[in-house]
Amino acid sequence: MKVVAFNGSGRKDGNTAVLLNLVLDELKKEGMGTELIQLAGEPLSGCMACYRCAEHKDEKCAVTRDRMNEYIARMKEAEGIPLGSPTYISDMSASMKALV
Repeated sequence: MKVVAFNGSGRKDGNTAVLLNLVLDELKKEGMGTELIQLAGEPLSGCMACYRCAEHKDEKCAVTRDRMNEYIARMKEAEGIPLGSPTYISDMSASMKALV
């Protein structure tokens, strides 16, 4: 089993990463493969509603200037996807919104 966690904080290795690593450490103890992807500093454009993914039916985003397709592929392989984000004005971070 593989679990891929995403840290949506603007601070790499900050409090959100600490909390996600606590979860991943427990999963490692159970013998699961884990990975933490930190979105800090990653330019993610998010969905532009161009519908090319639906036209091509390849489950890939037409926008290739960021790492979104790589993240989508990792999520498809994973059996668990913990998402971590600080709350800004009662909402998740912009990078987490772009990922989701």
